[in-house]
Amino acid sequence: MNSMLILDVIRFELARSLTVGRLAIWCVLVAFPVALISVLRITIPVEPIERFGFTLYFLIPEIVCLLGLLLWATPVVSTEIEGQTWIYLAMRASGRNIVLLGKYLTAVLWTWTAAATGITISVLIIGPPEPLRMWIVMNVLAGLSCLAHAAIFLLIGVLFQKRTMVSAVFYTLVMEYVIAFIPALINKLTVNYRLRGLLAEWMQWHDLRSRAELVLGNESPASHLFALAIFTAVLLALAMLRLATAQYATQQDG
Repeated sequence: MNSMLILDVIRFELARSLTVGRLAIWCVLVAFPVALISVLRITIPVEPIERFGFTLYFLIPEIVCLLGLLLWATPVVSTEIEGQTWIYLAMRASGRNIVLLGKYLTAVLWTWTAAATGITISVLIIGPPEPLRMWIVMNVLAGLSCLAHAAIFLLIGVLFQKRTMVSAVFYTLVMEYVIAFIPALINKLTVNYRLRGLLAEWMQWHDLRSRAELVLGNESPASHLFALAIFTAVLLALAMLRLATAQYATQQDG
């Protein structure tokens, strides 16, 4: 029954979000990496392909996915409070978590479709030696990035009713763009470290991986996937646990 209710929330959110503004943002997220890849393709030779592969990875799973999720996953609670619908959700025991998971999956879907479209066009522009491999790997990494990062931003959105976006941006800059590139044990706690390891392994860039082991890691793909799954599940569980006991101030409360 709950799964059907979550699907209803997804359908409702998708229908409600088909606005000119959101579609414009979606188009910008697609056009941003495509434009940069087009410029690079004109000025830089395709070989070695690792150069274009890491550029595409950095532009889409690490930038486009995070930007989309910042906009669509972080404010899941604040939008309900601002729309004065939170009080109705809070009256149902399972209403909060159903809406939370529905909005989470909607944000993932919106962001991943933009990422997948950008990846498809970019791979066609690059024309790599193994286009299908790059297309599949990048799409899978974008999906994993969306699932894991959306869980992070969801928890931030639940914990901080005010300055939610600022908190999410701070986390992103510090953890995913600074600590993730520090060659130390702490970078293994970031999502992007796991995704980079999967990229190097699945694209079979073993020489590059051996030269940059501290940044790309030496774990197996299974260990990276397991870490991402545990990370995502724990964050979602914490978000639902916090939401079940949270008391948010609404406009009706003054």
